Amino acid sequence: MRCIESLRNVSYLNHAVVLVDNGSSDGTESAVREKYDHVAVIQTHHNLGYTGGNNVGIEYAISNNADYVLILNSDTIVINPDFISEMINYMTENHDVGFAGPRVFLHQFGNIQNTVLSAPSLMRNIECWFRFRANHEFGHRSRNCIVEAGALNGVCLLIRSECIREIGLFDNNLFMYIEDHDMQYRAHLKGWRVRYLPIDSIVHYPTMAVYNLTGNVSFLIKRNSVYFLNKIGKRFDAVGLAVFCIGLTLLRAVIPFKEDGETFGDYIRFSKRLINAYLAILAGRIPSRDFGPPYC
Repeated sequence: MRCIESLRNVSYLNHAVVLVDNGSSDGTESAVREKYDHVAVIQTHHNLGYTGGNNVGIEYAISNNADYVLILNSDTIVINPDFISEMINYMTENHDVGFAGPRVFLHQFGNIQNTVLSAPSLMRNIECWFRFRANHEFGHRSRNCIVEAGALNGVCLLIRSECIREIGLFDNNLFMYIEDHDMQYRAHLKGWRVRYLPIDSIVHYPTMAVYNLTGNVSFLIKRNSVYFLNKIGKRFDAVGLAVFCIGLTLLRAVIPFKEDGETFGDYIRFSKRLINAYLAILAGRIPSRDFGPPYC
């Protein structure tokens, strides 16, 4: 609700607000319909994930002749009323830019969230693991200058409709996580540019949940990374990453690290889930029960 309220202050007048409700049961849909009659509410009746829910909204926007689609997480608040105007001005002058992402702040103004992403790969995962074990900082690529990006985080993302028509929507098989890499990879293949713009936009308030190493978030990130690599033809990298993820999980089962809260059984069950998902991916059995959530 705070996100919708903050959108009232946006200076760019030629816009419409669309809320996609992925089958919520907390009264959100009725509350928004009652309080914000200018908001188009689309009820999916099911949890379609980040990919499916956004695809519904994107299709609605394009069918209503939108030139651009702004994807915005609901756990955000607009702090710069002019950010949409500034981004559209930039994209109007740069016709080859298909995706643009602004400067996003995490939890408070001034604390910049890194939204310029690195593509999944075996070497990147190995590097990240060693950096994490050594408590080294990861590269922060959201700076005070325009950055040519491989991929941008989808928390706040302006997409040119012409680009969407050419490359297609998010891949629904992913449900959530790595979908930004996949869609923007397709954009790069078609000659579109993806750029980070140092334009203040929103404050992001993600839920600070404890990261569970054997939970669904961890599973989806690991599964989708291998799925993406296999999909784009990097099969050797996909197999290598699959082996690395399974091996690391089994290592944690045998030699648990002090910060882990999971048990030996948790890691074994998680390993089986990963193995089944990876076999389904490499055998082309997608979607399937073995592929895992949300199909199981």
